[in-house]
Amino acid sequence: MKIIKVPEKEFDDLTPEDFGGKRVDKTVCIVRYGGFGDMIQASSLFPILKEQGYKVCVNVTERGEDILKSDPNVDELLVQTTDQIQNDKLTEYWEVMSPCFNRFVQLSESIEGNLLLIGDRFDTLNGEPVFIIGDPRFESLSKKEIHKLCNKNYMEKTHDLAGLPYKFYPKFYPTKSEIKWAKETRRRIKTKNVILWSLSGSSIHKVYPWTDAVIARILLERDDVSFITVGDDLCQLLEIGWEKEKKVITKSGKWSIRKTLAFLEVCDIIVGPETGVLNAASTLNCHKIVMLSHSSKENLSKHWINTNTLEPDFYPNYCYPCHKMHWGFKTCNRDEETGGAMCASNIKPENIVSDILENLK
Repeated sequence: MKIIKVPEKEFDDLTPEDFGGKRVDKTVCIVRYGGFGDMIQASSLFPILKEQGYKVCVNVTERGEDILKSDPNVDELLVQTTDQIQNDKLTEYWEVMSPCFNRFVQLSESIEGNLLLIGDRFDTLNGEPVFIIGDPRFESLSKKEIHKLCNKNYMEKTHDLAGLPYKFYPKFYPTKSEIKWAKETRRRIKTKNVILWSLSGSSIHKVYPWTDAVIARILLERDDVSFITVGDDLCQLLEIGWEKEKKVITKSGKWSIRKTLAFLEVCDIIVGPETGVLNAASTLNCHKIVMLSHSSKENLSKHWINTNTLEPDFYPNYCYPCHKMHWGFKTCNRDEETGGAMCASNIKPENIVSDILENLK
């Protein structure tokens, strides 16, 4: 795979040569920035484009590079640093980039900002906080109007924008050494069943507040189960209290995202909210349990296999599914009992317990 780093020049100084120049071979460029789940969803396009005779180049930030650098359906990665180009300059940026390719597919904010509305927010630009005015529909439309507008499947939307048929292949490709590591790590866990629990996603509503209760109940019911908890450094707070329990293996902040995704292949059950981890597991044969928050089943898991999709019990009488991006409880309804998001808190833990027990070996 060829990796091209976009030089950190002033925007007006960038030339086609900075993007690798005009491609001689039939090449498509897919533009996709964002989180791990965004990369997994975009990966569904690559094998189809390869079948159509294209070389595939993906324009990403460092996070996308980390996920896609071992994908056999990608020929080039065109990598820029996060926030290297200001949002209001991206259109002009792509105008310089796009003539280098035979085909150009722009997926930036194809889901977020389109099927997940974005409100007013503070962000960082050159190290300074800036206020960004959001989509007016975030506040002005009713729940019913937003649902009609946004209740479309994320994978189908991605394929529509690329003009490709509905054959879905989202997949993470671990390296041979990562596969070997995953198998060896699983071999050292002596219990018959291993459940991987993804503790949190990128937003406040992607945290399940009853996780401890579910894990404790399963360990009481079965002595042949181990849990592995994963997440970023902040998720270590959610692991407090389990440090001395041998059957709860806490790996938040310890396993890289690539190790976590590689390990999915050797799990018996995978549980979590709407995260990149669950997206990467969507086409695996093992059983999955996903707890929804701002997305509907139509949005997220319509095409997933062997998946139990859990929705809040108050649906459709409250905010779920809101189809909105949230960065704090100013716009997201909070449950007073748990301190978590209202949607996550209203998925009953007993439903997860019973589902896990039914699907253990």
